[in-house]
Amino acid sequence: MTHTTATAEMTSEQRADYLDRLDGETLPALMRSTWTWDDRALRRQLSKILVGLAAVRELRTGIVDGPASVIEAAECGVLATAGEFIAEVLGPRLLADAGNPFRGPFLPLVSATGGLVSQAEQALNAISVEVTGHVIERNESLSTILPETAWAENSSSARGLAQVAYSAGFTLSSTDYFASAGLAAQAYSLVSASNGDCADLRKATLAVAEESGSWDPALVRARASSDGDSWRISGEKWFVPSALGADTILTIARTVGGPSLYLVEASAPGVSINSLATLDADRPLARVGFDETPAVMIGREGAVGQVMNSIVDRATTALAAEQVGLVDRGLMTLSQLPPSCGDSEAWRRYTREIAAMEVLRWSATALLLRAIKLQGDNRIAESSVASAMAHIGCSSAARSMFRRLQTAGSSEFDPAVAQAIGLRVQTTDLLLGGPTAAHERLLERLGI
Repeated sequence: MTHTTATAEMTSEQRADYLDRLDGETLPALMRSTWTWDDRALRRQLSKILVGLAAVRELRTGIVDGPASVIEAAECGVLATAGEFIAEVLGPRLLADAGNPFRGPFLPLVSATGGLVSQAEQALNAISVEVTGHVIERNESLSTILPETAWAENSSSARGLAQVAYSAGFTLSSTDYFASAGLAAQAYSLVSASNGDCADLRKATLAVAEESGSWDPALVRARASSDGDSWRISGEKWFVPSALGADTILTIARTVGGPSLYLVEASAPGVSINSLATLDADRPLARVGFDETPAVMIGREGAVGQVMNSIVDRATTALAAEQVGLVDRGLMTLSQLPPSCGDSEAWRRYTREIAAMEVLRWSATALLLRAIKLQGDNRIAESSVASAMAHIGCSSAARSMFRRLQTAGSSEFDPAVAQAIGLRVQTTDLLLGGPTAAHERLLERLGI
């Protein structure tokens, strides 16, 4: 990777100008101007940068009332990363003018990378001073922690479901809201075009993925056949959340008309449910088999293909909210575990880690709130992109939080808490395909 040793600092106005110019059209066009367009590693880096830029833009709009030092650290950090990315993409075209149209406009940003890193460090120092000695509380922008008895009644709206998910993450609850409210109810309402009460789905789950783990409806192999007015399903579904405790299983099967959604009673003939060995016992997964099982079609035949993206988007937004809850719980835990007073170097590292996590927390929260708002406003195209970005940003923040908890090394720290957070981080991160699928999902939503 090409680096620069320049240390000149950028003004706020200059940074704002680059934040306006770096977007989902300019950066892909930059890659297409070189040989790098098909480089999967660079495409993933592109996705990360677009997420970081979106988070900074939301922070600047005031979607959350983040401290100025947090916004500056996030802003300088993502622009420095973008500068290094541009240098890597241009390669020798950066060293000499060979007619590439992006060299001139972005050469000042690349040259200022060192200065941006320095500015980000200064902002982190300021945050370190601000958070020293303070216990980090949960994010009140997501409201108070909802008791589990109120989860079902509060999960019907985008905002309410996010509050439930956040509560589940922050409290490390073993109650699984996600299978019913985050998956089954979302699929039912989208496919049936129903906004009514889904009380019959409170003990339900959604079975989509097969042995490959993919949520792509084009890869569904389970088959549905009609017998007059009734339907029967045969096939297997894997990684089905909370299937053993479900009364109802919504599943996707293929007909000549395309992938369709079906409602199956868990006790129906031909249904077999086998638990899978999982990392997180509080989020069980199962293999569900159907053998000529009676089913009821929901919505019209072939409808799933058109709404599957929206089902995944709503599900990933819920998972992102749970991840923000995990981040807040982890940051509160870290803030209560200072190193010994006499070790100045350990204290410096500790406050710097807290500061870095504060930046990630505010950025993740901004992405999540944007996704919730757009989903609530039913702005489907924008919501789809925002949901993908929220899941990437919140997953990254949750993974970073867990790594810091693992290295905390305090005798006062209950290792069971770190383990519980780590298992939940992995579950929320990997259930719908993991980072690789998430980044490709975002690029697909952006048409890149």
